[in-house]
Formats: sequence, C-alpha cells, structure tokens
Amino acid sequence: MTPPDVRHTAAELEALLRLIPSSVRDVAVGHGRDGVHRGAAEAFVTAWEATGRTVTAVVDWPEDAASWLRPARRFTAGAPDAWVVAGAPPGWARMSRRLAQSTDWAAERTYAFASLDSPLLAELAGTSVIDGLRGATADGGTWQIDDGRRTRWPAPAPVAAASAGGPVLGPDGRRRCPWAAGHPLNLAYHDSEWGLPVHGEQALFEQITLEAFQAGLSWLTILAKRPAFRAAFDGFVPEKVAAYTDADVLRLMADAGIVRNRAKIEATVRNARAVLALRGKGGLDRLIWSHRPAETPRPHTAAEVPTSTPGSKALARELRAHGFGFVGPTTSYALMEAIGMVDTHLVECHRRGSALHAGTPAGG
Repeated sequence: MTPPDVRHTAAELEALLRLIPSSVRDVAVGHGRDGVHRGAAEAFVTAWEATGRTVTAVVDWPEDAASWLRPARRFTAGAPDAWVVAGAPPGWARMSRRLAQSTDWAAERTYAFASLDSPLLAELAGTSVIDGLRGATADGGTWQIDDGRRTRWPAPAPVAAASAGGPVLGPDGRRRCPWAAGHPLNLAYHDSEWGLPVHGEQALFEQITLEAFQAGLSWLTILAKRPAFRAAFDGFVPEKVAAYTDADVLRLMADAGIVRNRAKIEATVRNARAVLALRGKGGLDRLIWSHRPAETPRPHTAAEVPTSTPGSKALARELRAHGFGFVGPTTSYALMEAIGMVDTHLVECHRRGSALHAGTPAGG
C-alpha cells in the first residue's frame, strides 16, 4: 500500500493517462480529502482536459462517513465513459461498495492512482466489487485486479518516438505503432495478429464479439481475458452461442474471467443467431469483406488514423440491418483494422504491409 504522504509521480500520471483507452472521452474523478489525493486528482484533471476531453465531475469523500450515498450518486451522475480514483484503500473500499450497491458504476471502467495498488483492497472491498479495477504504479507500471488477484506489470522499456504520435523504436531496433509499446501482450498481438487477414465465420464472429466488449475499455483488457472469453462462449461456435438461454446469460454474468456486461452478453447471443441467419444469404465472411475499401490509409502518426470512415459506417448499417448489435461505425472500423481489411500500421512501422505479405491485400 502506498503511504498516504507519498505524492503522486509524473511517471504514475503518465502511466494512468496511457492506460485509459483513446475511445474514452468523458471521465468523473474521485479522491480522498487529504492534500496528497486531492493533488493527484487535480493533476489528472489538468492533464486530461489538456487533451481536449471532458471531466464530468470531481467528487471527494472522507475516510469515514455516516452515508456514502450522496458522493456515490455524484460520482456516477452524467454516465461518464470511465472513472478515475485517487484515495486510500479503506475509504475507497467503502465508496466502491456503495457504488456497487446503488449505482451503475463499473469497476472494469475505473482507473486508479498508485495509492490503491494494495493487496488489502480486495479484502476490504470484496472481490466482486472491485474486480477489473486497474491502475498505475509510482514508477510508471500498471496493475489490475482479476478474480481477487492483483497482477502487476513493470514500467515500459524506454522507447524513442520518431515524432509526436509516431512509431516508437523498441529495444529490438524495430519501429512499431505506439499502442504496441509498453506491454508484452500488446506487442505480441501487434506483431503476430493485428492487421493480418481473417476469414471464416467462427473467427469473424469471435472478432466481432471481442471488439464489441472492448468498447469503453482498453484492448489490453480484452487480450488478457481472451482465453476466458473463448472458454465462456464455447469457442465462439455460432450454433452453441445461438442456443444460449437466460440461464447462460446468468452464468456469464457470474464469470469473473470476462467483462460482465449484460447488454453486451445478450447482444452476443443475438449476433450468433444473426450469423446463422446469414448462411442463406452469402454468409458473414462475404458480408464483411464486401466492404473492403479500394484504398487503405497511410498514417504517419497515431493522430492520422481514423476512428471511423464512410466504409465502416456502411458496414455497421448492413450488420445492424441483419440483426447485429454493438456494431457502430467505430467498432466496425476497429474490426476492419484487426482483420486486415485496411492497413493502419503507421508507414514506418515494421509491420506495415503485413497483410500483403500474407497474400491478401488490405485495401490496396
């Protein structure tokens, strides 16, 4: 547990900002009332708003209170995309229990300063309450709680950026897209999977599902949980998922290994049924790949990578017309990137053009 008089560090703040997905636009910030935690929250608010994104509320709480309901409701008012926390474990444990009991707060969409990097937190709050919570360490590393277990990752190895938002030079001498730096899972996925052509009904159904669950979260969270997702959803065999009942939805909601979002779970079942219905209309593979654009982006920096395009909007419309859910233009574009329909590896990334080498053009 970080002592209460240890101030936040620049590396900690940088790690926290890096940990929050770029898709998150609005956050609510909460903190304990002592000066250290208040200072951490203020530093985050300043850094977050400098990126052009929004803080919906800044809420404080005491270590002891007769009722935690009022701050809990203020913390979740406005339905922010995510929450950011700076506080001591005892106070946050009480606050998180009230949030779980009385609001729509979600631990897996909450990011914390190093003050909550404590092995006591799960014991104080209860595993079911804070499962999925993640945060930064004082030295710029990260941590996450899954099924009551706290896992820590070290600070990323130093990398050199070619330009702001440009490719980063790794210790192996190769340049990569910035999101691939900093964690082994991201690096392995970037180098061996992302952007390579994916075909086949089952594989595409899995990718659609994972992209839907990723909305509002980091892709690293989904990668870490991917084996659990595959086990929970019967390997994404469409026939099996399409036959799920309300009992299966309850089973999945109790599975700490996945992201427990009822709306997304129920949409996955409906999507499996939509996959089966498409078999008489050319199939899922044909539908998706018919939207491959004639040209692909050529981004030099991460800022030049689009989040949606007319093509992804058209794909989202057609998928929704066939009964799919959680397939908006942004999610559809992420799908197009992941399965090699477009190549958004940065121009100087060593994986640029990998889809071509695999034998299927990614849009030219």
